[in-house]
Amino acid sequence: MRKTGRLSLGLFSAVLLLAAGVASAAGMHGDKITVKLAPVPNVKTSAGGTATFEMSKDGNAIHYKLTVDKIENVTMAHVHEVGDNGTPSAILTWVYPLKGEAPSLRPGKTSGTLAEGDITADNLSGPMKGKPVKELFEALEHGKAGVAVHTKQNPGGELWAFHKGMTHKKK
Repeated sequence: MRKTGRLSLGLFSAVLLLAAGVASAAGMHGDKITVKLAPVPNVKTSAGGTATFEMSKDGNAIHYKLTVDKIENVTMAHVHEVGDNGTPSAILTWVYPLKGEAPSLRPGKTSGTLAEGDITADNLSGPMKGKPVKELFEALEHGKAGVAVHTKQNPGGELWAFHKGMTHKKK
């Protein structure tokens, strides 16, 4: 009986160590965050969308994809700091238009990919300027940064969301 108990304990310990190693490796790179965009409070729209962010293996870039549905007259989209009241605060980086820092009207109704690209440390602004891109990813991951999509009819923002822990996936 003692031999079986020791063998079981040894096997259990080995499995725990292996699981810890796999979890640690998964945390090092390949993290992916998905944020489901919803209308800003007091904005009447049937628009929606998602923003996904994936950290590069080397930690020097975040690949993003911003997909929208039934939104009209988009002018710009950003990753913002989340303010104390849960609303967008300082702009941390532009995601639409791709070159950033100047609104670009996309007239009419848009559904599908609005913007896709890579964010590097050079793209960061506001409180993130001069910091490594990993800090932006961590802010997104911990709900301290979110995504806003602005339109001609709602220049303050039509869609907005930040990660609340339910849509985070490890690859």
